[in-house]
Amino acid sequence: MPYANTTRDGDFAATHLAVRDTRAALPNLDATVLEDIETLENSLLLSDFRLAGAEMLSLELSGQRLATGYVGGLRTRNAKLSDVRMDSVDFAGCELSRATFTGGKWSRVRLTDCKILSGQFRDLTFENVVFDHCKLDLAVFQAVTAKGPVIFRNCSLEETWFTGCTLSHVAFEDCRMVATSFQRSACKGTDLRGNDLSRICGIPSLAQAVIDPAQVLQLGHALVIDLELRLTD
Repeated sequence: MPYANTTRDGDFAATHLAVRDTRAALPNLDATVLEDIETLENSLLLSDFRLAGAEMLSLELSGQRLATGYVGGLRTRNAKLSDVRMDSVDFAGCELSRATFTGGKWSRVRLTDCKILSGQFRDLTFENVVFDHCKLDLAVFQAVTAKGPVIFRNCSLEETWFTGCTLSHVAFEDCRMVATSFQRSACKGTDLRGNDLSRICGIPSLAQAVIDPAQVLQLGHALVIDLELRLTD
């Protein structure tokens, strides 16, 4: 499978993706030096690699490092990645539902058109991470810290939980946020513009987030639902 470092708007060889004031660096890959591999397992360090179209019953990585690589069309429903460091890795069209990611740091990582339903993201550090057109419904982000820019663009986040997270460098754009919940999270500077917020939960955690004037009424509607307020005539 050929690789091109692109954004969905056709910007070939793009190095960054910007959503308003948030600018995330994308994976820096050279397709001419990537070597085809058949699995991500069995090596503590993988670099300059390409894994395409793999189907695995399970995938377990622990304490490994993935650097400068492309993963396309990977399908597995039992992925467990623990204390894995990823630097400049691009995932595209992957089926990773119910995957568990625990510990580790992701830097210059992009996931495009990936399905990670009921995924578990715990105790991770994100820096220049992009979720683009991903399905993340019922996922849980727990104790995830955005040390640098993180972008969720055109993602489905229905009943997704962000709990105990630090989201100061995060921007959401055109995401489906139905019953998306923010609990005990630090959201100073979190950019929520460009989303319908009328059905989100955990509004107190959104203190000092950034919204636009049109979203004030949306948050009011969400607050009524969140606090189970009773409206009278």
